[in-house]
Amino acid sequence: MKNLSSKFIVVLCLACLLTSCRKDEEKSIELSMDAITTNTFIKEIIEEVDRNYADEISREKLEIGAINGILGVLDEHSMYISQDEFNSFARSTRGSFLGVGIEIRQVRDGVEVVAVIDDSPASIAGLKESDLIVKIDDLDVAEMHMKEVISKLSSDSALKVKLSIVRNKTEKFDIILKKSVIQLRSVKTDFISDIAILRITFFNDGTVADTTKAIRKIIKNKVSGVILDLRNNPGGIMEQAIRVCDLFLGKGKKIIEFKSRNKTDSRSIFSNETDLLDGIPMVVLIDANTASGAELVASSLGDNKRAILIGEKTYGKGSLQTIIPIPGRGAIKLTTAYFLSPNGKQINQIGVIPDIEVEREQKVIAPENNEAPKEIGQKEVAVVDTMIQRAIDLLRALSALNEENNTNN
Repeated sequence: MKNLSSKFIVVLCLACLLTSCRKDEEKSIELSMDAITTNTFIKEIIEEVDRNYADEISREKLEIGAINGILGVLDEHSMYISQDEFNSFARSTRGSFLGVGIEIRQVRDGVEVVAVIDDSPASIAGLKESDLIVKIDDLDVAEMHMKEVISKLSSDSALKVKLSIVRNKTEKFDIILKKSVIQLRSVKTDFISDIAILRITFFNDGTVADTTKAIRKIIKNKVSGVILDLRNNPGGIMEQAIRVCDLFLGKGKKIIEFKSRNKTDSRSIFSNETDLLDGIPMVVLIDANTASGAELVASSLGDNKRAILIGEKTYGKGSLQTIIPIPGRGAIKLTTAYFLSPNGKQINQIGVIPDIEVEREQKVIAPENNEAPKEIGQKEVAVVDTMIQRAIDLLRALSALNEENNTNN
């Protein structure tokens, strides 16, 4: 009887297993049919447009439009990158290149300026983020392939390029830019008396190495405080931003926490190095254009009480994009995780709040004899960056307080 029961149980288990396998197979067939139906539907739409649309339009443009449509419903940062854009992106993270000094992305009515590189021809001419380029050398950008746009902006076939710009949807103007060799140095150092100003404009392959060199220079100058200027920093390579945090934090400090529905992308990252500045007081400057990796650095140094944050609320791009290459067809940029500050504060769509709010402005200081200010650039006129000045005042106050405490001790 016992053996009969055992056989019955085995048969029942086999029956359940077969039923489960059959259900899994049916589910797999159902998913495959859904995929076929979706692919057929997209193909039919493209073919209808190809046959009946009023204007001639390339099949490639329709396919890219379909891909961008899929990625566009996810978020504003997920997008398709053409092979030429992908190559351009790779160049922008290292070395130098001939061009006008802008990062761009293709939009419906032309190409949008995503970032402007400091001291480049575009920066000197006053080009700004979100400016829309509608014509290049009087050619309509909306009718051009991205390959042609990039070629005209960076190729050495012509050393000058004329751009027709639309700003804020209403302001229209033309500028002529002379191309130059753009050195992709993301780190700059300056000194105002005993205060060091370390500016990081974006994060590329060389940012950590350049920041380390800058810190050594700062230490040699025996400063009493350091200003880390992250204003207008759009981010860049996330790994470099994380490693920059490591340069200023003691070992074992939480740098950032990544959250994703994929467990492999959810993790917390902690510092491994020692503070290279050995506790020298720091202020971090942020503004509305501080984004992504720059927000990561600001929130990490702020939450760990390593620096005081001064300025404006940041952009609010607390997400990680992964570049996934598609061999021979470019790549897709996909949001794969969001990041939280060390204290668990959400950054995406919220931003980083400064400890001390200061609006960014430049004050023109008139000469002491109370005459009217001259043109900016003349020796008699001083132009003061209010955020920098506030940071200097704070650092000097902290330095004086530390000296007083040391004297009392």
